[in-house]
Amino acid sequence: MAIFKNNILEILDATQDERDILSNHPLYESINNIQHVQIFMEHHIFAVWDFMSIVKALQIQLTCVETPWVPKGNSISARLINEIVLDEETDIDPSGEYSSHFEIYLMSMAEAGANIHTINQFIALIEQGKTVNQSLIDDNIPNPASTFVSTTFNEIKDAPTHVLASAFTFGREEIIPELFTSMIKRISKNNQNNLRTFIYYLNRHITLDGDTHSQLAYKMIKQLCGNDEDKWRQSIDIAKKMLVARCQFWDGIYEAIQSSDQ
Repeated sequence: MAIFKNNILEILDATQDERDILSNHPLYESINNIQHVQIFMEHHIFAVWDFMSIVKALQIQLTCVETPWVPKGNSISARLINEIVLDEETDIDPSGEYSSHFEIYLMSMAEAGANIHTINQFIALIEQGKTVNQSLIDDNIPNPASTFVSTTFNEIKDAPTHVLASAFTFGREEIIPELFTSMIKRISKNNQNNLRTFIYYLNRHITLDGDTHSQLAYKMIKQLCGNDEDKWRQSIDIAKKMLVARCQFWDGIYEAIQSSDQ
């Protein structure tokens, strides 16, 4: 494959098939009631946590987060990732307070009546010092979610910074909000205020990803890959792998929703 150096469009073109599969996945049309939304949330919360982990891994590599402090010498990328972390880790929640997107998602789950015990137990094990793989050994964690998180951590373990940046930019959450917002609003009409926070969460992602984060992420990848053709090629490879993993994750959630109706 010919790589046009420093060209984000080349990565988008190389991953078009995977992004088309995601855009046209039957999962979206299968979510027809509040129970379906709950099933989706109980799976997807693990992807939200997974996303936060990639963001922080990038921040660790691009900035100094230890003492004594030393300059990392990559101020442009450091600024870009810090801006993204500021929004992802301390955004404005529906009450006007500061919360991470993960915590806002938990709020939306509780409001919608979804089970939050399983993800909280997983986080508790992480806080106790368990590894990700050890914490995933729980029969209550949906298998598609466990597989998705394991795949992510296997792929990004010891990954160079440009690979992490590509996994973050092209393989994560940017495709979700616009595909779900109109559907969730339709379902919420019959569920009073149960999905108000979830709609808020999705709308925040549309605003931030569309107007800010995607452009910051593109700039970051351009700086990290520079004119190194191997780095651009590796960025395409990880983007495709992450999108394939997302497609398989969607397949698993779709099957869970279908099974719930039987």
